[in-house]
Amino acid sequence: MINFINPKTGNRLVVRNSGKELKLFDELTHDEVAHVKDNIPRFVYQKDNYAETFGWQWKKWRDAQSESRGSSVKQKDLIMSRTHFSEYPIENRTILECGMGGGDDTEVLLTLPFSEIHSFDLSTSVERAKESLKDSRLVISQSSIYEIPYPDNAFDFVFCHRVIMHTPDPERALRCMCKKTKPDGILFIHSYKKSPERMKEWRYKYRFISTRVPSVFIYFYVRFFGTIMHNLVDYFYKQGGSWQEFAYKYIPFYRVLPSGSYDVPQPELIELEKLITFDALHPKYDLPMTTEDLTRILREEGFVVEYLEDSVASLVYATARKRRLDK
Repeated sequence: MINFINPKTGNRLVVRNSGKELKLFDELTHDEVAHVKDNIPRFVYQKDNYAETFGWQWKKWRDAQSESRGSSVKQKDLIMSRTHFSEYPIENRTILECGMGGGDDTEVLLTLPFSEIHSFDLSTSVERAKESLKDSRLVISQSSIYEIPYPDNAFDFVFCHRVIMHTPDPERALRCMCKKTKPDGILFIHSYKKSPERMKEWRYKYRFISTRVPSVFIYFYVRFFGTIMHNLVDYFYKQGGSWQEFAYKYIPFYRVLPSGSYDVPQPELIELEKLITFDALHPKYDLPMTTEDLTRILREEGFVVEYLEDSVASLVYATARKRRLDK
């Protein structure tokens, strides 16, 4: 089993009772590093942090992308097609998931024959994940992507999906994850793509306001006006041309194409659009990365890109292998 460490010193941790709760201390410096609440090691203490809107979000949309709890979204198909994990030996390998949110991707990883799945998130969404995911291979913690509490070169696979653009410094986040991948190990990284077309989307016009209002205001908007906005955006997209362009640039509601992994009944499709619209409007950070920067960082960290998706204006993701030290 891969054990936690003090991310600041690299030292091992020891568990001690402290009053009514367990705490983790640095074995050598004896500093307190984490506390255990609801059976989750918490390496971050502040309740209000830049990712906490996701904790709020995933407790409102508990089952929207969970196949085991009734969602029609083909989440496993989506993950497997993006990562190409089926083309790698997975059995008895370890994986680190960076930014688990409410655990919908974790649920997919648990269907694969990994020997250990270690997942963390900065937000309290880990509590929802802990409630719904029961597997002896899974270790959940509340941790920062900048201070990942595991040794360097520890994991056979590292997985980060839909996360780094919502951190204050995506480049630093990616470099931190690279360090946790074993030599000859596999890293999957996904980001919004910084492209001229992407940056024209409506979200970047309204986030100055939407990120400054309480979460409940954005939730009220998508919950009570979602169906109306869906119909409006759908009408404009069907007109094509300048009408579609206007909707993409100015109407604050996300359109999901009912195809592929998202070929779902319309009521469920609209619910997904509400979720994604909230997700677009309220995170504190939304910092897309260019394809050139993403691949450059991977090369600088000693990775070879084996699969790269760069065909659409809005997304970029890659599966890369870390070079062995003797090569």
